[in-house]
Amino acid sequence: MASLPYVLLSMAALQALSLLWLARHERKAVRVNDAEAFVPNPAAAVEQVNTEWVLDALAGGVVVVNPQGKVTYMNASAEKLTLWQRDKIMGEPVEKVLRLEDLQGNPVMRRAFEAHRVHPGHPLQFGQVKLHPRVGDAKFVELHTTCILDDCKAVVFIFRDVTADRKVINRLYRQASRDALTDLMNRSSFEQYVEQLAHDTSSLLRTHVLASVDLDNFKIINDTCGHLAGDELLKQVAQIFRHSVRTSDKVARIGGDEFAVFLEGCSQDKGRSIMETILTELRNFRFSWEGRVFSIGASIGLLEFMPASHIQIKQLFADADRACYTAKALGRNQVFVHAGEAETEAVSNQRVTDWGKLLKDAIREDRFMLFIQPIAPLSEKRTDNIRQYEVLLRLPFRQVLLNPGSFLPMADRLDLMVGIDRWIIRKSLETLAKCCSSAADQAGEQTRLMINLSSHTVQDPECFAYVEQQIKRTGVNPGMICFEISESVAISNFVHSKRIMNALHSLGCHLVLDDFGSGFSSLNYLRELPLSYLKIDGNFVHNLVSNPVDAAMVKAVHEVGQVMNLLTIAELVEDAETLQHLRQIGVDFAQGYYCGRPVPLMQLCQQQEQRLQAVA
Repeated sequence: MASLPYVLLSMAALQALSLLWLARHERKAVRVNDAEAFVPNPAAAVEQVNTEWVLDALAGGVVVVNPQGKVTYMNASAEKLTLWQRDKIMGEPVEKVLRLEDLQGNPVMRRAFEAHRVHPGHPLQFGQVKLHPRVGDAKFVELHTTCILDDCKAVVFIFRDVTADRKVINRLYRQASRDALTDLMNRSSFEQYVEQLAHDTSSLLRTHVLASVDLDNFKIINDTCGHLAGDELLKQVAQIFRHSVRTSDKVARIGGDEFAVFLEGCSQDKGRSIMETILTELRNFRFSWEGRVFSIGASIGLLEFMPASHIQIKQLFADADRACYTAKALGRNQVFVHAGEAETEAVSNQRVTDWGKLLKDAIREDRFMLFIQPIAPLSEKRTDNIRQYEVLLRLPFRQVLLNPGSFLPMADRLDLMVGIDRWIIRKSLETLAKCCSSAADQAGEQTRLMINLSSHTVQDPECFAYVEQQIKRTGVNPGMICFEISESVAISNFVHSKRIMNALHSLGCHLVLDDFGSGFSSLNYLRELPLSYLKIDGNFVHNLVSNPVDAAMVKAVHEVGQVMNLLTIAELVEDAETLQHLRQIGVDFAQGYYCGRPVPLMQLCQQQEQRLQAVA
């Protein structure tokens, strides 16, 4: 909408223009050879010059067009704006001189003529439109049109250059609507945008998706490295969001490490796919700060809704936040779709559960379950006849099996990790002793179990004594046990890690550095650890085929292993193409769903019995 002062100026300009028209067309009749002719009035010519000056001062650009659409007048300001010379465009079609479009790219000229034909007495205000000059970039102008004289003998186009004003306004609006750190939308502008589309019922069957995103592990980075590191992380995460959503989608930083995404005209399935892609990108992302490398993830809540006039925006955001909290309560690093009562029940179950009692009872009463996932050799030349498995933990809870991510964060906060690790060690060795020792002697095959050790256990001064006691009690060959310690734990607790690794190695146990590559801050520490394996960070393996950088990382880790005479294991192998690439690189072992899904540990006994029967 045009400003009031400019409207008043335009009205004054129209009055001046009417005078100009009369001045240009006021003539005196003379008789020449019995015929009547007309000559200009000299006084009117002087009035014309004065009036043109008034037009330039009041209105800006002015172009007059006759009923046939031909240009009959252009003032000096219009000449400067259009870059057409006045003396060369008289009588030219106005579409050639004034190339005007609205902000959606639709031509304005035809619409203006049609409106004045139907309502000749009504002036039109088009607001801001685009003017394409003869050469150069388009300009934004504020446009008014009207008829002058009786029967609309001429249509007047009055336009003022507002390009500079628009830039200032856009800059001010951007400052008010964008997050200063990430340049994403801020909470206020995002909520206004969502509210506008949520109440737009013009397309009845069109659904939208609102996602609430909360970063995992941000506080650790912020507290460990400082606020400058936290700010830089948020900037880089904002870039991941920008590159992962569609051009029609909106992303906002709501506050702290909380983000929101609005997927316009999107179904729930499509929305989940987009947010799963973002989650994968966040999982694969590595944040480096002053030689330290961190991994992050996110908890994402998803809500699909259909526009309606009665929708409460606060309720929409509350439901999306509730779904995000549910994703966090169920183990983090996942997408949870808002599901009404089912979601409320899930959150309620998480909140009312006494996790301390539940986990302590699970340790004392053997309620946990152990699963194993095979680690497959990639070379057909291997002749050591050792079957290798990683031991995985599950917890039966309300008729489902919970993954470690659902309960280990609580166990960590309650200082129960040492007890859980000891339970895993004890049950793993008992199963090896019961099911695998006699079978190994007769079938010529052995089973090696890889057991993860948490940060708490690595720092436990009684850890070695407990492992030694269990080995003696069960009579298991120490060479059939391999303990996994993640690279991040080894680096952050290097003195304790080195101590326990050397002690376990002295018993004859094997050791693997897990998630290797995620911390690549220094490789010097590798030479001080008695390792047998390097397990390559699965985030590099997952994108091995499509991402040359990840492929180079996998190759570099394997080459480090070769130089140090260590075997390499690739995690998260989920397809044949990835497996083939790993073979070409020369990686020794692969682990993932393509190589074998987790199965209960007790199935080892059944498998060994079947082998014994085959041998017999």
